[in-house]
Amino acid sequence: MRATGNPAPDPMNGPADTPDPSEEEAVLRAMHRVRLIMSLIARSDIGPPPEVKPGPAIYAANHRSLADLLLASITFYSWRRPIRPLVAAPYFDKPGLGPLLRRLRCIPVEGAGALALATAELEAGWSIAIMPEGRIVPPGEWAATGVGRAHPGVGRLALDTGLPVVASGASGTERLWPYGAAAPRIRPWRRYPLALRSEVVGVVEARSSRDATAMVMTALTRCVRHADAATGLRT
Repeated sequence: MRATGNPAPDPMNGPADTPDPSEEEAVLRAMHRVRLIMSLIARSDIGPPPEVKPGPAIYAANHRSLADLLLASITFYSWRRPIRPLVAAPYFDKPGLGPLLRRLRCIPVEGAGALALATAELEAGWSIAIMPEGRIVPPGEWAATGVGRAHPGVGRLALDTGLPVVASGASGTERLWPYGAAAPRIRPWRRYPLALRSEVVGVVEARSSRDATAMVMTALTRCVRHADAATGLRT
């Protein structure tokens, strides 16, 4: 059953608005440029597009590196889905990275207002991508599953909106752009292997945001295990 305290949303009515098609095309063009550049330094193994109904959805993924955004762009372009990631606002002030985030129409978030901003974009018809761990998690802090501790925001968002959730697991980004590094590592004539696997969680029904988050993270952890196997990080 759903968490109590808020009226259950009616996802059958769909979002109040739909994104501007020209904005969607602009996002896809920016993603395509990222894909072209990344093809020079990385080999990307992307699973098939998750089968979700047309309309906005919540995409939840692990967070090991700033390169997760680059792999997300490759993935979303290959799926032809203009999904907009939530990104911590301070990154928009960084030279080089900030302009890219704006071209990708990433959503700057900070503190307690993040969920409200995500909800507003979902209501406007956009799909969004969120990292439940809330920060880049270095390898030394991974659990045995390869994933860090999650915050309950993704569960709250899933319950409040009633929209479907897709879990994704990324691997290899931590080698391409290690934690704390100012830029990706470039290896001439040897491209980094990257992988992403996804699983449709669907519309989440749970007693609390923590229970909902646990459901999402269980699926996300399975995806990470499969992605790690694809890059050879884990067997």
